[in-house]
Amino acid sequence: MKISKFVRRLLIINVVGGFALGLFILGYISFLYTSLPNMITAADYKPLLSSDIYARGGEKIGELYSSKQGVRILTPYEELPKNIIDAFVSAEDGTFFTHTGFNFFGILRAVWANTISGQKRQGASTISQQTARTLFLSSEKTYIRKLKEALLTYKMEKNLKKEEILYLYLNQIYLGQGAYGVAAASETYFRKKLADLTLAECAMLAGLPTSPSRLNPVLTPKKAKDRQAYTLHRMVEEGYITEEEATKATNETLKIQTRKAYKDTGPYFVETVRQMLVKELGEEAVLTQGMKIYTSLDLKAQIKAMESVQVGVRNVDKKRGWRGPKARIELTDTAAVDKVLKDSRDKMVRDRFTLMDLLPDGTTFSFETYEELKKQAKEPLNIPPYLKIGDIVDAVVTRVDDAAGIAYVRFTESQGVIPLANMAWARPFNPDLFPGEHLNIKKPSTALAPGNVVLVKVLGNTYTAGLPADVAQHLQSKRQPGVDARR
Repeated sequence: MKISKFVRRLLIINVVGGFALGLFILGYISFLYTSLPNMITAADYKPLLSSDIYARGGEKIGELYSSKQGVRILTPYEELPKNIIDAFVSAEDGTFFTHTGFNFFGILRAVWANTISGQKRQGASTISQQTARTLFLSSEKTYIRKLKEALLTYKMEKNLKKEEILYLYLNQIYLGQGAYGVAAASETYFRKKLADLTLAECAMLAGLPTSPSRLNPVLTPKKAKDRQAYTLHRMVEEGYITEEEATKATNETLKIQTRKAYKDTGPYFVETVRQMLVKELGEEAVLTQGMKIYTSLDLKAQIKAMESVQVGVRNVDKKRGWRGPKARIELTDTAAVDKVLKDSRDKMVRDRFTLMDLLPDGTTFSFETYEELKKQAKEPLNIPPYLKIGDIVDAVVTRVDDAAGIAYVRFTESQGVIPLANMAWARPFNPDLFPGEHLNIKKPSTALAPGNVVLVKVLGNTYTAGLPADVAQHLQSKRQPGVDARR
């Protein structure tokens, strides 16, 4: 059968075109490869490190870091606990020590799972690929970025040992709450040094890379607990731990740090130290080189000073009258009332307890000293254990009794009363009027009405605490804690 001249020419054009396209693609790949960062040894890794500030007694009072990198504590590979290495390898890349940078079976499995589900449910990136991406590339989802990632992964696998890649990965990976790397995450979530982590805690951290926000143990404890169980199961499958060890770790109650203990300690002092250091050493050195900064601050004296200033400011403000309620709600709107009380309760819990218990079933219990507080109490606790005398909290006014000179309130999980004597100062706000007895209000309803949301100060945990004798006698059968109105 003869082939026409046209067909022959068309075939020649296609072959030449394909060859040219192939040369172009190879040339482009070669260009991308040579333009990628050199990663010859792990010593080339120069991450941005946060600097820590300490008080006179060695207590940590702050961290300094640029907005670009968050908190990171560089840890040599030799100091990484075995459980941390085993947990991350099991959860993220079980074939890490045997593959050449890519898990082709994992890629096919992920493609199949995503095709069946109709959405992206599984990823197939190895630890090497993740390291290449987090170190040098953006997270944009483009074919060019994926090609660069593959080339850089090949380059890293060619020049680095597996242990060096793990060193980079475990110090670089973002694990939520502003923590980069496992050492920073250990202190952020557990307030522990990396070497002190239990198997259960290592498995919890190893579950975070997939989605640091969705699997955050502070925000979504149940999902974090499920991911921890998956990690422990994978560690058993990989032969790193036994079934008994996994079961014990799964049933361990974890102490999760809900906020940094030094978050509100001496913020102006810390800022002054930052400014002085930046002036002497430069911003880059202070914010990126991992300094340890020891100061003369007396932490106990600082806390007392801050409390005294707050009391003074409130007293000055009270002399100018009352600014009115924070909000007004209908008492018949039980959802609105419950929200005010719950939000106030949650805030007090967060402020009082910086650690919460993450129980084996994924639920949490934040009142870590509840039983101890009950044992130590000299009289029955009529207020929750997360409140203490002198605390100022949101309250909802439920009733105002002008005849008795009392306003009734609900706050967190308690009820209380405010006598007229404790709110006499609450005239309408006017900074131009000099305070005096003649300006005091004569009845509670002048200032308060049912449904008002106000700040109150807890004066005691019994119904007579801080109340005038006549009011205490009137409430003899009520057994409600006394509170003092605040603006």
